[in-house]
Amino acid sequence: MRTRRTAIAAPLLSIALLTSALTACSSAGQDPTPSSATVSTTALNPYEQQRYDGVTALLDQLSATLTSGDRDGLTALIDDAATQAFRRHFEAIAADFAAKKRTITLTTSTSTSPSQEPETGTTRSPRPSAAPVPTLTAAPLKLKEFRFRVAPQNGPEHLLGDELVARLEAQGATDTWVTPVDLEYALGGTSSPGMDEPTVTLHRSFTFARYGDDWKIVGDGGLAPDPTAEGDENPKAPELGPWEFPDLAATDVKTAGGTSTVLFYKGAEKTAATTSGLLAGAIDEVSKFWGDDWPRRVAVVSTATDAQFAGLTRTAPGDTAAAAAATVFAMVDRQNKQVIGQRIVLTPAVRALPEPALAVVVRHELVHVAARLVTAEGAPLWLTEGVPEYVGRKGTYRDFVDAAPELAAAVAAKQVPKALPSDGSFSVDSDAARIAYQSAWSFAAFVADRFGDEKLKDMYVKVARGGDTATQDAAIKDALGVDKPTVVADWQKWLRKQVR
Repeated sequence: MRTRRTAIAAPLLSIALLTSALTACSSAGQDPTPSSATVSTTALNPYEQQRYDGVTALLDQLSATLTSGDRDGLTALIDDAATQAFRRHFEAIAADFAAKKRTITLTTSTSTSPSQEPETGTTRSPRPSAAPVPTLTAAPLKLKEFRFRVAPQNGPEHLLGDELVARLEAQGATDTWVTPVDLEYALGGTSSPGMDEPTVTLHRSFTFARYGDDWKIVGDGGLAPDPTAEGDENPKAPELGPWEFPDLAATDVKTAGGTSTVLFYKGAEKTAATTSGLLAGAIDEVSKFWGDDWPRRVAVVSTATDAQFAGLTRTAPGDTAAAAAATVFAMVDRQNKQVIGQRIVLTPAVRALPEPALAVVVRHELVHVAARLVTAEGAPLWLTEGVPEYVGRKGTYRDFVDAAPELAAAVAAKQVPKALPSDGSFSVDSDAARIAYQSAWSFAAFVADRFGDEKLKDMYVKVARGGDTATQDAAIKDALGVDKPTVVADWQKWLRKQVR
């Protein structure tokens, strides 16, 4: 999974008191195409078959118990040797599924300025504005599929330490097994409210113990560390579903391509409500540029903590004060022309954004959703970030200086960019990030101004196919009818003109 965060920075646009969100986006996912490798299988021996059948039955029970919200039923499935943290984690997942549909009343500031009686001139007591109090419908997460299953195991079996084995045996366990487990899930479905999507597969590893004919879950696979992973300086973060964090709810939004879903956690209700209100219009705006050849529906997750954002985007936990969003996905299935598990994940920091700025962030992210199928992993960031910036900000700024203040100052100081920004300059933590994003936006805005939106989209599609520099340069000429050096030189002239 690959992730780049969407950043919040100094104003790139201004609408009244708007503080802009510099949208540095994420592309997080697995290998962009499904594997076509042939997997050969060998029949299990009776001992392995008993293990497989017993753990499969347990996982079926676990899946049903969690989705029914039966927290008490988990007691019979979780081993006494499991840690309290592991047990509470599964109880929290069950609680998310058990939540009842409810209406949340959102607090909002009201006008309470005193007024005078029209005839007597006496002062009335302050009274709140008659504006309706905003509410948000919160429903439990809707899934059309949620199922654990034993996954194929590659390499040698991982073994538990002697101390844990001895404890389990003292409890009566006759066998232990650490094995990969896949969790297959999908949101909603066409037969019930919720966004319809293809099945997403998350990869896990669990530890199990056998008692007679029954099995119990002891913990995750980390109880038997993988010896081949020792010394790995950058271990992969686990893949998490939204239910992995407590206090999850969902609300549905009617959008052009069908039902979209906004998932949110306690503390992120206002952001979820605002996002729900602007999502349909944002999808329509993106379609004006991209066309209708994309799902035109999306799942958005509004997080309330840094841990939630990091977990759902598989990034290192840390301060997200400078970030706004990330777009993640599980896999691109090019054969069936669909992106699996695509989500827009909003950071806690967006709670500080006014609605117009949040709308810019959402439109930017939606361009990534729309363009995912045609965007190769090696596509240049000046393209894959610049065009979403252009679409997200279109019509939201007064002039060039208002839209790109740092770039405008640099151009005025005769520091015109000598080339399109490199991928490395887009890091959210980099001092050059603002100039990089503003430069990418300005190049897209220049192309649209000079050649039109249709040519800009055509350039995106052709350059986003990837390839080496020569291939990308040829794609620019094919789309615009002008070679890259000429286009860049004309862009530089356009920049100077903007700050006169």
